[in-house]
Amino acid sequence: LENPVVPARNALCSQKYKPVDYKHLYELAAEAKMASEKTQLKIKKTERVSKINKEQMLLKQHRQVWWQEHKRLSESRQKAEGEIKTFLDEESNKHNFFLDLRDLEQELSKERDTHQTNTVVPVWQLKESLKLKLAEMQSYLSEESCKNTEVNSVEMLQQIKFVKKQQKAVLEGLTLESLALERELEDCKANALAGSSEEKKGLFHEVPAELLSLECPFPDLKTLVICEYQELAHGYWARLQEVDQHLEVLSRNIDWKEEDQWVFQTVINQYPSDLQRRRTLYLDVLQRYLPHKSRHELVAHEKAWDHYQSIRNQRRVLLLNWAQARKAFVLRAVATAAEAAAAHEAEVVLADSRQKQLEICAELKAKV
Repeated sequence: LENPVVPARNALCSQKYKPVDYKHLYELAAEAKMASEKTQLKIKKTERVSKINKEQMLLKQHRQVWWQEHKRLSESRQKAEGEIKTFLDEESNKHNFFLDLRDLEQELSKERDTHQTNTVVPVWQLKESLKLKLAEMQSYLSEESCKNTEVNSVEMLQQIKFVKKQQKAVLEGLTLESLALERELEDCKANALAGSSEEKKGLFHEVPAELLSLECPFPDLKTLVICEYQELAHGYWARLQEVDQHLEVLSRNIDWKEEDQWVFQTVINQYPSDLQRRRTLYLDVLQRYLPHKSRHELVAHEKAWDHYQSIRNQRRVLLLNWAQARKAFVLRAVATAAEAAAAHEAEVVLADSRQKQLEICAELKAKV
């Protein structure tokens, strides 16, 4: 049983048997296993290289987008600052209020420079000092120099801790100021939205001054024009209310935190709509910035947000259509009133002419 035999298959209908060479079989199996392991290593290496190349390609594309966005924001900031400065310089000569604003702008600029000097500059100085110190430490060879290096390293660590502590205090102060400003802006936003809501309601329900001041010889015509305007405004207002209710429902269904929603909108807006592989790129960035959100959650929120934006676009188009319809109606009403006034004047002239003719006829009859 230690050396079983198997039928030989070399000849047709052969009944000869030969022993099994297990050692050779083990060697073949080991070679096959080793070849398989090498193949698996090559596959894993190829996958790893492919993943690294893909990551580098994505980062390269992200950098291009980020650089374009940085350039756009920098240009917008410079343009806005230039316009503000020009406006303040021109208006400060006319009103003291703008002169105070210009002084405030200069004061804020000085505070910003002082803050940068006290916070950012020390960090850069420490960075340069550390670079220089590392270069010196690499060049030290003697034991005495090493001792001096150790002492200087302790001093450097103390300096690093001091800068970290200082930066932590600065960041805490900035965070508190940021929260206070955010609350103030939220209050201003709420007041502005309340005011805009009233203005929007008045834009639909208030009769334009052009219609109220129409000089129409027929009072019924003016009343009819105003009634038709109110009916037109009521139709657009009802459609706007439906759209706003739809938006409110969609907004309630979005259960994301405000910070996550801000990141989502900011990232998507950074990538132009005509960019190739735009969706792949911004989903990749969102997964990096929002690691607590799964890809499924991101895609679901993307669909919901697209639907919300679509309804908002419908609302914007509705307001534009209403503005155009309102303007066209006012123009038609003014033209109609002008035509009515002209027709009335023609009737008056015709009536006067007939009256004169009747008077002339009466005089002629009296003479006869």
